[in-house]
Parts: sequence; structure tokens; C-alpha cells
Amino acid sequence: MKIAVDALQAPTKNTLDAWLNTPRLAKCGELFTPADPMWKPDKSVQNSVNWEAALACVSPAWRPWLHAALAYRMADQAAMTVFGVASVLSRAFQAGRDPLNETHLIDLRERFNSGEFSALAAFMTFWHDCESLEQRPSQSLIDAYKALPRKKGSSKDVVLSLDPEHGPFTQVEQDALHQWIHEQFCHDQLDPEHYLYLRMVMIYGQRGAQVRMMVFGDFTKTDHGCKVRIYWGKRKDDEAGWRAKSETFSLDQDLFNTVQAYKALVLAQLWQTYPGRADWDAAIENVPLFRRKLGDEAKFRERVNPPGLLDSPHQKALEDAPQPIFHAGPATVGAWLARVERKEGFPISPRTHQPLKVTRGHRFRHTLGTDLSNAGLDEWAIASALMHKTTRTVRKYRQVSAELMALIDAKMSDHLALVVNAFTGRIVTDRSSAKNGDQADRQIEDLAVCGADATCHLDAPFTCYQCGKFQPFRDADHGAVLARLERRRAQTIVTDKTTGVLWDRAILACRKVILDCEVMRQTGSECANQ
Repeated sequence: MKIAVDALQAPTKNTLDAWLNTPRLAKCGELFTPADPMWKPDKSVQNSVNWEAALACVSPAWRPWLHAALAYRMADQAAMTVFGVASVLSRAFQAGRDPLNETHLIDLRERFNSGEFSALAAFMTFWHDCESLEQRPSQSLIDAYKALPRKKGSSKDVVLSLDPEHGPFTQVEQDALHQWIHEQFCHDQLDPEHYLYLRMVMIYGQRGAQVRMMVFGDFTKTDHGCKVRIYWGKRKDDEAGWRAKSETFSLDQDLFNTVQAYKALVLAQLWQTYPGRADWDAAIENVPLFRRKLGDEAKFRERVNPPGLLDSPHQKALEDAPQPIFHAGPATVGAWLARVERKEGFPISPRTHQPLKVTRGHRFRHTLGTDLSNAGLDEWAIASALMHKTTRTVRKYRQVSAELMALIDAKMSDHLALVVNAFTGRIVTDRSSAKNGDQADRQIEDLAVCGADATCHLDAPFTCYQCGKFQPFRDADHGAVLARLERRRAQTIVTDKTTGVLWDRAILACRKVILDCEVMRQTGSECANQ
């Protein structure tokens, strides 16, 4: 990769045109030319930066310098960040507002949400501090941006207002979603990639960008149990950068096993699709869980049946380290989640009577924060779980906890109805009355028979009680399983309260089986259909 010397020199009024026509290095490590109509150096993101539409918001004399400031910003920040700023600037022009005009700032703040206005203010500060540019915003303008309060009243905060589409999920909604994705995955109706993504965001509540950074090598098994490494998404100074700083969290054994099984499938697919591109046995540790599979020029046939990984000359580099170009972008994951929401039988929210909104990924973060607060954790523990440096942004979870509990109590009848349906299988008296009762590979200890058409590899029998294909025996010792489930939950909570709650649903289902079996024994029933 060669960069012209002109690209490293600060532009002047006389050299600015030539500077804008010289290729420059973007933050992602790829070249782009500022004068090109659209910027898309990072092929892992779907959106291109439309700088031309952004320049129209300022007067002609300022436009070349705004152009250069955006180009410098592309070298300093991720492409999606620059795309967001350019979008705000172009919409400011459509509204007839100039971000360099101090009298327009209040109107700009009212027009954009707090995140968009903050991005605009950060860009203006960056431009002011960029000493390589001769023409920059004044200090008084930057002071005005900083002095203007961000528009975000508590009444409109999605957590404090318990927004049913953007705020935290209730426990009823979480239970329904957890059961649905589990059953869909067990019966091959949900792609492993989508299943794992939903599990990770439900358990750890991290930002989508952090989950998309994950590679198979982030999942490990140690003497102290299974672990997962999660990288920080928002850091500054020396700690900033893609996969620059991480934290380690406990991982459920069942989920670790699922990741390893999926890893084996992906490895086999890579050897088959790209046999000579890399030593995939070594590279698999750096292969993303959530992968970019198609290039911009992908044909229809590839889109219908995409490969396991983007066809790129950088594949060989995966032997040494993860490569950003192979990770799925936010638009790709958003499309996955939108398709999941449209699947038949997807859980309905009792609050909106519409399918649960999972495309708003921050909902999982809000849910974890609220649940941890309800569990009695202090602000520092919640901040640590959500990977915040301070407790300032987690205080709202402490404020909303009592309110959210009151909402759940008000819907207790719905919750009880769901608990009754935690077990959705069929109780049988013996193997002869069960589907697949004569198949050895469908026997689950001395407890039940699996009625599924294909075997799954989850943690039987513990995860089975929630499955609609589970056929427990009426006279089996399900009480012993319940005791083992409760011990597992207690052991998990000691080390990690975040993942401990995942056992609640299985415990409820097992208790329901015990109650139903007792009723059957008392009435002499041969079987019970749920």
C-alpha cells in the first residue's frame, strides 16, 4: 500500500483541490479519495458516505474546508460514524439550518435526537481542533455547542418511560423469546448464527458492535469453567480501537458446547469452499461468529446461497489475527433480526399485541441493566456487567426497577399463564406410547423420549423440559432433575448472576412436569397433551 506524500501534508488554500484528489488512508486501513463522489473504504459496512449532500449545509466559502474536515474524520473514526455525521449535515441543509451559525443551534438540537446532535457537536469540536486546516469553526461556536443542554428529558427516556418497543423487555416477554429461539434452533428452524447472536445479546446485553467483533477464539474453557472474551465498544485515547481492550465473562457450559459445535461446522465449510486460501485449522480461531459473506458485486445466485465467508485475498491473514473486513455489519444483522421478527409463531408482546421488537438491539442492554438492578446488584456491579467506566449511565436502572416490578405484578395473570405453558411437550406412561420410543438415540436417560425428527446437541435433559418435542415419563424421577437444575442455577449465580437467570425457564418447566405427572397418577390418565 502506497500513500502519496501530498496526502500527508496539510492542505492550504492553493493546494486544497489537489489534496482532495489524493488518496488517503481511512481508519479501517483502506484507501479512499476525498474527491470521489461516495466514500466506502470499509467494505464491511453497507452505507456509503455522501459528503456532497453534507457540504450544502454551509456557505460556499466553507464547503471545501468542511470537505477536508470530513476526510480527516474518516481517518480518525469508523466509516459508520462519518456516515452518521454526513447524514445529520445533509438533513440540516434540508431544514435550512447552518451548523456553523450559532443562532441555529437550538433549532438543530430540537430537530435531531440527542445522539445525532452529540455526533454533530463532536465533529465540530474535532474540526476546530484539527490544526492542519486553515479554516475552522470558532472557539465561541464550540463553546455554544458545549453549553447547550442535550435534549433528553426523563419522560422520553425509553427506560424510564418503560417504552414497550424500545425499552426493556418484561420477564414475560423474555421468557417467551427464550423459549421460542430455543425450540426453533432445536428443530432446525433458526440458523445457528442467528440463534447465537440472540443468545449473546440476551445474556450479556452488550452493544451490537461488541457482539459483532466476536471470533471463535474468544470462547475458551479453563480450569475455572467456560469463559467468553468481550471487547469494549467505546474507548478513548490509547485504549480506543477495534478489539483493543477486552473483559472476560463466565459462560454457560451448554452455550460453550453449542459454539464449539458451530465452530466445527464452519471449519468444515471453509475447508470445502476455500481449500487453498489458508490453513483453516489455525485461522478458525480468528474467524468471526457473525460473518460477512458477500461482496458488493455479489450475484443473485450467491445471495440465495451465500458462502461461509467473504471471498477476499485477506483470508490468509486470518491465520495471524482477526480481520475487520470479515465481520458482519450492522445492516446485515438488522436484516437477520427483521426476518426473525417475521417468522411464524414469533412471540407476541402482551403490551403491544404485536411481535416483539428485537431489531432495536439496545433493548437487550436495557433489559439486563434493569434485571440486575431488580436482583439487588449495586450500581458498580451493573456498570461492570454492561462494561461502563462509570455509574452515571446506569442510575436510571435503579430508578425504574420498582416501577417495572409494579408493571410485571399488574400482568401477573399473564405471567402465571405463561408459567403453566412453560412445559409444552407430552407426558407418556412408557416408551411404547412415545414417538421415537423404539429409537435408542432418542432416549433421554430414564426420564423421557425425544420426539424430534433430528437430534440436537444441547444439554439434555436440562434444556429439554422447555421443548415441545419432549416426552417425559409419568413415573420418572423428575424431582431429582429439578434438584440438579436448582443446584446448577445456584452455582452459576455465585460466579455470574447475569447467566444464572437462564435456568429459570427450565426450572419452571420441570416443576410443571412434576405437577402434571402427579395429577396423572391420581387420575390414572395414560397421557397428557399440553
